[in-house]
Amino acid sequence: MCKKKLYVISASIVTLVFLVMFFPAMGTAADQSPPVPTPPILNKIPPAWSQILQCDTTACPRFELVMEGAAVLDHETGLVWQRTVEAAPTWTWAGAINQCNYANTGDRWGWHLPTVEQLETLNTRRPGGVAPKLPEGHPFIGVSADPQVYYWTATTYTGAPESAYRLSFGAAGLPNRLLGDYKWQEHLIWCVRGG
Repeated sequence: MCKKKLYVISASIVTLVFLVMFFPAMGTAADQSPPVPTPPILNKIPPAWSQILQCDTTACPRFELVMEGAAVLDHETGLVWQRTVEAAPTWTWAGAINQCNYANTGDRWGWHLPTVEQLETLNTRRPGGVAPKLPEGHPFIGVSADPQVYYWTATTYTGAPESAYRLSFGAAGLPNRLLGDYKWQEHLIWCVRGG
């Protein structure tokens, strides 16, 4: 008789475990309402690189100050840029990568040297040789208008592994001052987050 009782108890426990694992808790129909879909918050939707946000001399909806004004969110690309660009020191390419990797802007880590594509998103062809070549109404501070001043990118120059792309926001010369240079040369840096 003891074996029979043990068998019944074991079978009851197995059945109970099965029911709990494979069937949701039962309740009344009033307790169970269908899940309501949460609509996306528009300013949380990732930006599309295909959009163009127009700026003028008085306002630029493309850019928003973040991190207590230490950085700038680009709503067109989703990238976050350092707001203030230092005019010195200059760095070799490897030094520029390290400097951005160790940057702490706005009490945030996670910065990096931008790729050529990322830095080019800030380059604007402005009429009449206006420099720096940034969108009108931009909030950046310290970007050089000198055509001889370049900013490193993290992108190695195509076909020349000892060189990397650099970009000038100055007005003179080529409409787009994107050139390669030896990685041991020294240029300025402008760090970015995201991407």
